[in-house]
Amino acid sequence: MKRYLYILLGALAVVGCKPQPTPAPEPVVEYHFGTMSAETSVNSATITADIPTITIDGVEDKSATFSLGYYEEGLLFSDRTIVEEYTTEGGKAIFAIEGLKPNTQYTALLSLSSATAEERESEPITFRTAEHTPKCEINFNAEVDAKGIMATIALSDVEYLVDGAAQEIKSVELEYRLSNSEWTKADATDKASIRIPTEGAEWLEESSDYIYRITITPEGDYEPITSAESAFTTRYAEVTANISKPEVAIVDERIDIEVKSVEVLFDGVEIKEYKHLDYYIYYREADTENWTTTKCEPQGDKLALTLDVASFSEGLSYEFAGAVEAGAEHKLYLSEVATLSIPKSDEPTPPTPPTPPISGDADTSDLVGSWHLTEWRGAEPSFDVYLSISEDGVVTLWQRIESREWELFISVVGFENGIISGEYSDGVAWSTSYSVALGDNTMTWIDTTDSTDISVYTRSELPDSLPTAATATTRSTVRERFL
Repeated sequence: MKRYLYILLGALAVVGCKPQPTPAPEPVVEYHFGTMSAETSVNSATITADIPTITIDGVEDKSATFSLGYYEEGLLFSDRTIVEEYTTEGGKAIFAIEGLKPNTQYTALLSLSSATAEERESEPITFRTAEHTPKCEINFNAEVDAKGIMATIALSDVEYLVDGAAQEIKSVELEYRLSNSEWTKADATDKASIRIPTEGAEWLEESSDYIYRITITPEGDYEPITSAESAFTTRYAEVTANISKPEVAIVDERIDIEVKSVEVLFDGVEIKEYKHLDYYIYYREADTENWTTTKCEPQGDKLALTLDVASFSEGLSYEFAGAVEAGAEHKLYLSEVATLSIPKSDEPTPPTPPTPPISGDADTSDLVGSWHLTEWRGAEPSFDVYLSISEDGVVTLWQRIESREWELFISVVGFENGIISGEYSDGVAWSTSYSVALGDNTMTWIDTTDSTDISVYTRSELPDSLPTAATATTRSTVRERFL
């Protein structure tokens, strides 16, 4: 029994001492990452990296693949964006990233793996995109209509653009000037056109070169932008002048000259003061050529001058005129001439007629109806006159002055500020205009140039004997018409 036991133990000892096989060594896997660099713009980045490789026991694993991952500062690695497309150049992999935020920091790293090697990441690099500077610009169209002392600039398509997008506009300012002078400003906000000069500014110079520019300010924090300078040239102004005939009278030892109305228009606009606008009274001996001129300052719409009678020759006639010298071309405009005779010292000075009223107080509708002349120059007239005034401003005149037969004349009239004037149907104007005042049943007409010529009309039915326009014969050769 012991023998068998020893045999068994010996056999087990022989079996236990047999050598076991050595396990195969693990392969050596190495990940090779080089350097990475980043170049950035406002919304993009270019990442350049050495092409990474995997070696197994020193032999490059051709199945290795890699990609780039990046994420924004403040986000997690798990939120990264993967970029798999790249280009290669000289052993470098170049990744192009678009759609980044301006002035933002990002982190990027490479991920490398193969069929036989697990995924590993490179050391990360950080980069920041460039700060965005918006492109701001303005657009507008301008058309200039330059006259003599003013210009109109029409603006259209006014825009303030930021990176091509139109912004709300806060204000638009126009500035203009002559060379080497200060800028004059005009508000052009929400205006299709701007007339310069604006109210209170000096009139433009005639026949001169101007430059102008536009400044647009947007809503928000963007800065105003001023355009490049543009130019325009004014021409000589178109000047017209309406100067009333002077009223001249001898009063005591002086001659009073008054021009009651002076209107000067530059390019159709009435102007009282301008560097090229002067007012004068002209006078001379009748039938001579040379005028004596005296400069006057206007008193409202009037010119007035007083002269010493002693400086004029007795027994001679003199002519007087109101005058205006206007515009850069210095054109002269004269009124109709008034004549005054200087009496000799042994002749009495003619009385000065009273000044006629400036205007009447009647209303147009109050004149409508039929009227009979009942008083003329303070007495009952030795002739007969009837008037019929219609609502549409037609005056029919019947008169028996130089004829025993009625003469009929039809006029079209104008009535403004109590002053009536007219023109006959054959084109002949009334000899004067009249200031009109109304009483309860009367109408008084006063000659605006001779206040002694006063006509009083009383409302009256027209006699049946008056001819109608169809039956009357109007004599064009009549020497006198009452109006």
